[in-house]
Amino acid sequence: MLPLTEISEWEKLNSAFNNSEEIPELIQKLSETFDIDLMIEITTEYISHQMSLYEVTFAAFPYLIELIEKTEDHEFKIETFLYTLAIFSEYNGDGEMDFIFLHSKCDPEKIIEIKNAFKHSFDKLKQIAVPLEFDILKKDEYDKRHFLIALAVSNRISEVSSVLWRYSENEEYVCNCPSCGESLTLWNENNILVQYKEDPVFVKDQKKYPVVPATLPKKEYSPTISPEKNYQWLSYYIDKLEVESLRMIINYLFGKTICGYCNTEFDIFENIE
Repeated sequence: MLPLTEISEWEKLNSAFNNSEEIPELIQKLSETFDIDLMIEITTEYISHQMSLYEVTFAAFPYLIELIEKTEDHEFKIETFLYTLAIFSEYNGDGEMDFIFLHSKCDPEKIIEIKNAFKHSFDKLKQIAVPLEFDILKKDEYDKRHFLIALAVSNRISEVSSVLWRYSENEEYVCNCPSCGESLTLWNENNILVQYKEDPVFVKDQKKYPVVPATLPKKEYSPTISPEKNYQWLSYYIDKLEVESLRMIINYLFGKTICGYCNTEFDIFENIE
């Protein structure tokens, strides 16, 4: 990890507000206090901003994961896991990290050090998540949905974590017809998705198009990870974590609809924006 004492190196790392040199002191304070409010401030105002990743994000990440491993405070552990991994809900892997460091002012050997520490910490996430599954059962729907995002991040299923993050309120989804390219709104009406050509909030009088839900017997739920089994994976963890707000919706997200513009049937999940 990039030592917290090397302030001059931290200062070279880009960040949202050009304040990277302040982060070592904040991390040190966090390691002494395990204060959740301070953790939230670090993750949302210093190492990331509006879901953008910076060089400093990757340098700070291993320290946050280390604190999750060290603490016996279950509340701090799970909140830090949720906030830290939310940052990476749309992370596309090593290629994105390499691009972020492409024009770095940081010394090349330090960049390698940062990248290696990040990868090592990221590899621990699946193991860290396992005991947290028991704690999340006591949480509300909001936290359960965000834990599902964190699980997807931990397992490098970015196509799942990105959709769950962008539509974390579970009220509406936007997809593109793969045939004509038009954007369509999927609206949650009592845990049933329906399709509109325009956002129904702004266009009241318009035709509603049905979404035909997929079906999946419980015996086919699976924690196995593969691009062809996102439905099975999500169904497994929605059931295991008791994420009630997604129990029905998941079938619609992996269902089919007919485009209101060109009348072409298509699969929904892979076409969500």
